[in-house]
Amino acid sequence: MTTPSTQSPSSLVSPGEHSFHRCESVEDFRAQYESTLGVPAWQVADAVIAPEVPKAIFLTGSIPLGMATSGSDVDFIVLIDDRSALHLAGERETNTQQRIAFSNEANPLIAGSMVSSIRGVAVEIQVAVVPAIQAVFKRLRSKGPELAESEIMTLGRLATGWQVHQTPGYLSERRLEFSSPPLHVYCSTRNFVTALNYRQKALKALELGDIPLVLHLGRSSVEMACLSYFASEGLSYLGARWIAQLGYARGASERLLRHPLLKQSIPLLFPALDREGTAAGEYLGSVSEYLTAMRKLIGQKMLFRIAFQACPQIYAL
Repeated sequence: MTTPSTQSPSSLVSPGEHSFHRCESVEDFRAQYESTLGVPAWQVADAVIAPEVPKAIFLTGSIPLGMATSGSDVDFIVLIDDRSALHLAGERETNTQQRIAFSNEANPLIAGSMVSSIRGVAVEIQVAVVPAIQAVFKRLRSKGPELAESEIMTLGRLATGWQVHQTPGYLSERRLEFSSPPLHVYCSTRNFVTALNYRQKALKALELGDIPLVLHLGRSSVEMACLSYFASEGLSYLGARWIAQLGYARGASERLLRHPLLKQSIPLLFPALDREGTAAGEYLGSVSEYLTAMRKLIGQKMLFRIAFQACPQIYAL
């Protein structure tokens, strides 16, 4: 077992190492967390709310996604019914290298956050408000919804998170089911439309002879098509390190074998700079072919095929 380093003081700026990234289930994580940090994982909520407050706790981020390393943060989201239950112990104290906490009055979804160094491990806790989450799901079921990036991030992380703890009946009584399709359909469609927009802008840049911009926009188009695919797989939010899902992340090798098209994205994501317009034009041709193939792959799932056919920006492809 890897334990946090004791050779030098660890802080949020320079966290120690851990072995949580090797956990393959929530049961593994619970056991590893208590063994490494000396307390049960569910007690993490005591730092932000009173123990008796009804709640649910999810481990989110890179660990359940299989994208973590030995230095990754351990990310939790605590669900509560009312932001008045938020209680960041010592929140009026000056923030230090061991602990940073703040409340967020402007964000209806996230009431507050705290990042602390526990035995050298960086642990982040976000407190999310259930009625605000329910309101987002209600918007998703309406015609033409629009979600903010913070809403996609929170719901997407919960959809892939591991449930560490809940007050008995908490989630069922509030009818919270984070793996429901509307979020993934919305994100997949939205990302594919963005991919098409980037391709169109790349074609304009090609007309102007701006080759670096052509390659940048073409690469961005491929990236958004990949994110559209991952959303169709239930991974609506992967963050900046999304490309790990094509590399070292848990299940990445099996996914590449199942869908060889994903391998084609890798050279398209890293085009070589060539000042000749002919090479850039050929690159954009490859990008267009990739988008067409990716649309077909995503469309193998009926729900996403219907959504794409109903979207005029995609239907025109």
